[in-house]
Amino acid sequence: MEKESIRIKKVVLLAGALSAYWIGSGFATGQEVLQFFTTSGTNGIIAALIFLVLMSFLSYGLYGIGQKKKFENPYDVFEYYCGKFLGSIYVWYSVILVYAIFVVMLAGGGATIEQYYGVPTYIGTGAIAILALGTTLLGVEKLIDIIGVIGPIKIVFVAIVGIAGIVTLFGQPTLLTEANTLMPTLGFKAASSNWAWSGALYAFLALMVSIPFQVDCGASAANLKEARTAGLVGTFAFTIAIISLVIGELVYYELIVGQQVPTLAIANHISPMLGLIFSVLIVLSIYSAVASFLLMTVRKFAADKTKKFKIIAIVLTAIGMFFGGIIPFDKLVNILYPIAGYSAIVFACFMLYKELTEKTVVEKEKATVETSK
Repeated sequence: MEKESIRIKKVVLLAGALSAYWIGSGFATGQEVLQFFTTSGTNGIIAALIFLVLMSFLSYGLYGIGQKKKFENPYDVFEYYCGKFLGSIYVWYSVILVYAIFVVMLAGGGATIEQYYGVPTYIGTGAIAILALGTTLLGVEKLIDIIGVIGPIKIVFVAIVGIAGIVTLFGQPTLLTEANTLMPTLGFKAASSNWAWSGALYAFLALMVSIPFQVDCGASAANLKEARTAGLVGTFAFTIAIISLVIGELVYYELIVGQQVPTLAIANHISPMLGLIFSVLIVLSIYSAVASFLLMTVRKFAADKTKKFKIIAIVLTAIGMFFGGIIPFDKLVNILYPIAGYSAIVFACFMLYKELTEKTVVEKEKATVETSK
């Protein structure tokens, strides 16, 4: 049997695509990490490791099944794991969730550009929407190539915040102890009162919004080994970004009190040039996530690059631009995210059951072959 080889460039692209998909506006601004991890103090770093363990297993499975099955439509993975009835419920819930977040990110993107650059909201929203639409129309392979390059760039710059925090710690080693003590008193919103559950919940949220995307990425790999490696590398790289931000936010906790965009406050403190780069990075993060979420919605209804695909993409972009300025950003997130987390736990159980039963069947077949020899 020929040994499966791994193309490093492809692994980096597929891993980078996953990181870019997850690093949207919430992550790039530092708010997601702050609420899910940093509010727990140094326990937030352990929570990030819980995320790593859970998400490594899930990404390994999804990238692998995407490569093995090469579904005609990535949403078929729900029926594969959950059966026809429950699978169809998951499909439609996933489509609604991903599209709703697409609309939310468009709204947030326009507001972000207005805040940083003084450009009217509708111009910022329109620019991101048109860029995302153009990228989506190129199809899934091109999108992976484009955002696969953006992902590692994001992680490098986020890591700079963590490195700066570590350097600062050498001069002021008591900062982490201070942050641990003061975090509960600074008025930050926390995703959960339990740090371990926060790490797990973040993994399940990341899972629920990325299932079809991970399946598509897995199918894009040359073989099973390459697909699974990319899934693991992407998850590890994203976890490094989480830990970097946790360290940065803990060390510079005084700077981020009352700040809507903690990363920008920290970056500006380190260097005005880094602050400028971070403002561009946040816009890039919004664009890459918006393009990915739009493509994943359209993929439910049509195959890449077909006339139907293009029409649906244009219509959904226009609707998103319209409703992005109307739907309350925070209310939509508050309704969708908790449901997403709990529904993902159920899906993960189905995944585990299917993987174990498939493994048992394969082992029995091997045993039968060995016996018959």
